Amino acid sequence: MLVALLLSLGLSLIAIVALRFQFRNLARLKRQAFASDDRAYLRAQCRRRILTSGLLLVLAMLLAGAYVSGGQQRFEAIGELSEQDPPATPTDDDREFVKLWSIYWIVTLGVLFFVVLTAVVDYVAVAMYGRSQLRRIQAEQRELLDRDLAMYRQAKLNERMNRRKQGG
Repeated sequence: MLVALLLSLGLSLIAIVALRFQFRNLARLKRQAFASDDRAYLRAQCRRRILTSGLLLVLAMLLAGAYVSGGQQRFEAIGELSEQDPPATPTDDDREFVKLWSIYWIVTLGVLFFVVLTAVVDYVAVAMYGRSQLRRIQAEQRELLDRDLAMYRQAKLNERMNRRKQGG
């Protein structure tokens, strides 16, 4: 139980710090000047990360709730009924609790799935944006090199023409 509560506390702290940073980034986006495509990308990134942090906070609350509510202890006690001497059978109330507890953990795993999914979506978005920026920079460098090469060729051609005029 202590491990689960410490895990919940750690997840909560991570989520709260991440939320704080992302809200600060959104405020900075409003104050500073960015190119429109950069602004749109950064705004979407903040939204994705706020969503992920919010889901992480919900996950932390669900994990803490499982142990603080006493549900996990009751679930374990129901599981140990068949191991008693003489073995006891679960009541209808116990069966209903097991169904509800299963739904609780399915929801918890669903939230975990969406945390991972939003993190993967964010990772892919960052990678795609990085690749597009790299292609843009490479294109700009190619243009500069082509311009410099054209200027160099023109200078060489002018130099040859000047030599012909002087020599011939």
